[in-house]
Amino acid sequence: MIARPTFVATPVRTATATARVADPFAVLQRQVGRLIDDYRAPDTFGSGRIGATDITEDATGYHIYIEVPGCSEKDITLNASNGVLSISGEKKSPVAPEQKQHVTTRSFGAFSEHFSLPDGVDEDRISARIKDGVLQVTLPRREPAKPTERRIEIQPG
Repeated sequence: MIARPTFVATPVRTATATARVADPFAVLQRQVGRLIDDYRAPDTFGSGRIGATDITEDATGYHIYIEVPGCSEKDITLNASNGVLSISGEKKSPVAPEQKQHVTTRSFGAFSEHFSLPDGVDEDRISARIKDGVLQVTLPRREPAKPTERRIEIQPG
């Protein structure tokens, strides 16, 4: 006969860190899935939004870089009013309506975007230029107000 212990130990569970090893095939599958999703995503111009945008800041002010491939300065309008910068335009198709089109993967259409201007931007000095399909908008900082001192003459009597 086997003696049974009178004390039964219950396992105590403690939290332990587990190392997760990535399955290279699962990683590849996720990357391919993202690539296909990006390809099927709504086109930038067809959705009414502007292209990829970067905004940077340096000592002189802010700089906005926007991809607008196929657009010229005549296709884009910039306005600054009441602390808002508005960018709008249209990328037009070069294909004439009477042409028979077999395949198209490019997107065309109107786009617009609005940016709230940071405090301290001099709206009167905002400038823009377009080069190699990238619109660069420069938002210079306002010059800080210089304290002025003037001596005031005191008149007798």
